[in-house]
Amino acid sequence: MASGAVLQGKMRSVRLDEVGPPENLKVVERPIPAVGDDDVLIKVEHAGLIYADAEARRGTYYHETVLPWYPGREVAGEVHAVGRNVHSVKPGDRVMELLLAGGGYAEYALTSTKPRTLPNGKTIPAGEILRIPDNVSSSQALVYLINFRLAHFLVYAWARLDPGDEILVHGASGGMGSMITQIATQYGCRVIALHRTAAEAAFCRANGAAHCIDISAAEYIDAVLTLTDGKGVRCSFNGVGGPTIQTDWRAVAPLGEIHAYGYVAGKIPLQLFDVDKSVAIKTFIASDFLRPPYLPAATEAMYEWFRTKPLRDVSAVFPLDEAPIAHRWLDEGRAIGKIALKP
Repeated sequence: MASGAVLQGKMRSVRLDEVGPPENLKVVERPIPAVGDDDVLIKVEHAGLIYADAEARRGTYYHETVLPWYPGREVAGEVHAVGRNVHSVKPGDRVMELLLAGGGYAEYALTSTKPRTLPNGKTIPAGEILRIPDNVSSSQALVYLINFRLAHFLVYAWARLDPGDEILVHGASGGMGSMITQIATQYGCRVIALHRTAAEAAFCRANGAAHCIDISAAEYIDAVLTLTDGKGVRCSFNGVGGPTIQTDWRAVAPLGEIHAYGYVAGKIPLQLFDVDKSVAIKTFIASDFLRPPYLPAATEAMYEWFRTKPLRDVSAVFPLDEAPIAHRWLDEGRAIGKIALKP
């Protein structure tokens, strides 16, 4: 038996019936999910957009988009109802949630406190339901829920940066790039941020970037080498991919690292034996870090950030009906930081 008001009617939700352009996203009515014994029903206040949503929509994600698909993996809102076995949260609690099964672009989102198996045989791990502190809004929570902890994995667990390291951040005005910039700067690193517009440059500087390079006006390799007195950076954090994956090694110091964690500009192969210095090229799959000690450490660091640091908010909020417009922003690289939908 669920506690809280259990709804029987319909809700509005975004659905994809055919992979392709943003216009394929449609708002439909579907039943409000029934609350099982181990479930939590969240009334969504804001749903965050991540680049993986756009990849899945296009059908270019690393695993198949099973249709019909209901996008949205990060939500923030209020607990509406809980199953009788749920004691960690109660109706009225403000929470944020990483929805591994999707479905967050909706008025209500269902998650389970137990692993569950879908009809296609795929097992979905138990939901990670996190409370939102009183000093944090639901839209602010989404800025940090995923991107902060992924950036924490990269900076501390994978790159293992030291204070004083010089690093390069591609797409530094995006959700991940901006969080890497903030975390690394607070740790004492010197960040060189790549951007395209004056607005993006201002955003990067506000996040702590020591230098900003407009890649539409300058060749970034030469600019990085000039800023580092010809040495190159200790690490390049590259969530852009495309042609930069073939040139990044030139901006990295010998024995440095390229962290390839995304491919916004496409998947272009690197000819390893064209590289004429010793560099490490590190790939990144978040699921490898969703376990102790990495996830608990990143989550605690996020809450400490909430307690002690100035907080960013989303840069734009779109009504649910404008999900295609929001996705167009993702496709065109117009989003600065995090953007969100509001049902």
